[in-house]
Amino acid sequence: MPVNTFINEPFVLSTYGTSTQLSKLASGSKKQRSTASIFASHEKASGSSDGYATITAQADGIHVLDVSTLHPVISHTLGPSTTFSCAAVTRNTVQGTDQICTTYAAIETSSDIGEDESGRTIWMWRENLSGPLEDRAAQKKRSALISHQISGLYTCDDLPSRLLAESSTADLTILDADLNVKNTWTQSQETQGIIRSFVFRGSSCSFLPSASAPSRAAIVVLVAASTNSTHVQVMSVDETDNFLGLGECSIPLKPDQISDLSCSSSGYMSLITHDGTWHSYLLESADTNDIQASVISEPFRLKGISLSKAQNSAEVSLLSLGSSHVLLSALTNSPTPEIVLLLWDLQYSVLLASQTLPVPSTLSQSKDVTIKMTLVPATSSQALFVLSSQTSSSTRKSQAPPSRSSILVVPFSCPETSTIANAMGQVSASARWMEPVTSDSAPLPVPSDDPARTKMLATMQAAMEKNLPQAANVAFFEWEKRESKAKSAARGGNGVLETNQTTLPALSYSFVKDLLLTVVQPSKPANTPYSSEIVRYLLNRHVISGNMIEGGLLAALRFKNDWQSIELALSNVLDLSEAEILDCLYSVVVKHRQNDIASLNDADAMQVDTVSDLPSLPAFLSLCVTYSTSPPALRLAIRNSLKEAEDILAVLNVLADWITKWSKREVKLLPSKKDMSKNEAGIPVLNTREVNRDLPPLKSVLAFLETVLDASFLTLLQHPPAHHLLRSIHSQLEPEIAYIDDIEQLRAPFESFAKAHTKAIQEAGQDNKKKPLGDWRQRRKQAHEQAGLSIGLYQLEELVL
Repeated sequence: MPVNTFINEPFVLSTYGTSTQLSKLASGSKKQRSTASIFASHEKASGSSDGYATITAQADGIHVLDVSTLHPVISHTLGPSTTFSCAAVTRNTVQGTDQICTTYAAIETSSDIGEDESGRTIWMWRENLSGPLEDRAAQKKRSALISHQISGLYTCDDLPSRLLAESSTADLTILDADLNVKNTWTQSQETQGIIRSFVFRGSSCSFLPSASAPSRAAIVVLVAASTNSTHVQVMSVDETDNFLGLGECSIPLKPDQISDLSCSSSGYMSLITHDGTWHSYLLESADTNDIQASVISEPFRLKGISLSKAQNSAEVSLLSLGSSHVLLSALTNSPTPEIVLLLWDLQYSVLLASQTLPVPSTLSQSKDVTIKMTLVPATSSQALFVLSSQTSSSTRKSQAPPSRSSILVVPFSCPETSTIANAMGQVSASARWMEPVTSDSAPLPVPSDDPARTKMLATMQAAMEKNLPQAANVAFFEWEKRESKAKSAARGGNGVLETNQTTLPALSYSFVKDLLLTVVQPSKPANTPYSSEIVRYLLNRHVISGNMIEGGLLAALRFKNDWQSIELALSNVLDLSEAEILDCLYSVVVKHRQNDIASLNDADAMQVDTVSDLPSLPAFLSLCVTYSTSPPALRLAIRNSLKEAEDILAVLNVLADWITKWSKREVKLLPSKKDMSKNEAGIPVLNTREVNRDLPPLKSVLAFLETVLDASFLTLLQHPPAHHLLRSIHSQLEPEIAYIDDIEQLRAPFESFAKAHTKAIQEAGQDNKKKPLGDWRQRRKQAHEQAGLSIGLYQLEELVL
């Protein structure tokens, strides 16, 4: 059932003036580091339903506010000479009856520290919010100096007594609650600096390699700039303060093109470029000790928002709300700019909710001054929104115009997971913000950094241009064989090709689409040779989507008269449209009627007739009946495709024949011993072996029959030959309905037993999953030993698109 998704009007949490002293400090700094005028972070608090917001104001101080009441909780005013390297963080804990609030801040400049300590100093304040005010005022700050510059401070609920400090070059330091350094990790990769970093709870991350990820840890996702791509590195910090690399991969986007990015604990990562193109990837376990980034949807380009090509621009901000849901903030490009908040589901590229608000009058905007936006995660129904002015270097050297920064709270409602039900009906709302992709315009390119794959595609395209589909087959399957062997060897195999699912090469959405367009060539005549072998391979891999080819997959295959692939698509593709399916069914019905007429006119006609590639009507109709469809869309497709009463009658004859066979089937209320067996937990279950496999399920037959009658009943009433068949169907269904009414009386006395049996099966399965596999340290040691012995763990995965 669709979830109500909305963004309520944001409200102001607090405002702070931008000090002119900050401009002087920034222009006079030898490091010339770009420093924001204000930062914000959020922390859960036992005494507040919406938690605490920690506001870090440059040349002012640190202020902790209760988001529920909008009242200040703690305030540390440090004066105009103090600036900060990043957002301060607060840790709220309960010790007995006392509520302890600890605040950590990274100091960039201050009169209390030397120039050599600039950017490497952490200050800490610890206060008992339950104690008297005089005791809180008497608390003094603590100070610590670490070995590298600080660009970010993070806390994690899985490590409640630890603080993580990060540098712009991806160096990491772990400290305890009293600022004692426990361990430091130095980046060994050659990177050009951190673009963004994210810290998640290890227990909430679903994309980690199962063999090496500890159960309780802080998971750090580092997104760094490399030469021609964006490098993603995933690490963990466990309870013993050890750093462990969990995997790394590259995203084929140049770092200087990226405006902002987001990442969720389930591995959904999105990146928006300066030209407004939005890319979506899914971080997932490539094997037991590595990760990979797969494209989850085609990139699309935004319109209607203001985008700057400057690399340090912050006019666009992204925030992951879980799953593939992302909140975007930007300025509209209208003559009177407004701030717009857009909640997108990137798996389906649709807009779920939006909200606009005027630019605060306290924010000045000119040629040299732009608005900096930052979305900060808070609770599951709120986000913090920081609005401040960002001044160019030339303006800092003179005098920046006065302005005030604002921190707003954005209330929203968002589904926990992405579903097609929530995405349906949102296309019109999305069109306002998406550049249309016309039929004569090329789709947005998806960059690839795999030269072997690019070379293979070029070879296939050249072969298909010469009408040599066999040469294209050879190029593709040789590449597939090499990739499978390489993956098997990487997993610890002996180089021998294996046929299990885990050694098959990964096939992304864009790559499969390129393959289909190459081998099918939908724009060329129907008699042009094409490779059905590659199409069937992709169908068997369940990686084809129905909209990968313009006009529909089934239409393109029908144009090539490849009915074997059409039947395979009805079994392996999940998003075929009802109109495509009924168009194919119409072709089969027409051929079926022609054969019937020919057989009536000439008894020997079937002997001289050529063999048709079309399947029989019962065989193809069985696939249509069992395919998951929407009744309203199916009714419309039936009216458009089966307009003649004779065509509908041909379909009804087959359906009636199936109903007759089902009505003659013996129904066993009590299964025999041969029909029962025990599962792994020793619980008796009914065997799942099917009987009457030549018949589609009765439930599907009746559902399809109901839809056909709803769509064409008036047409059948005006066709006298159909009356006898309708009466026959009615006479078959009427006793079945009476039988069902009698059987329904058994539901009440037996329902409690059925629920108890189902619950026993579920609990047995959960107990098997929850069996301890040893201490996580032992599992990590075992993973290292297996890696050293080149023994890979096997796992069975099924990808359904």
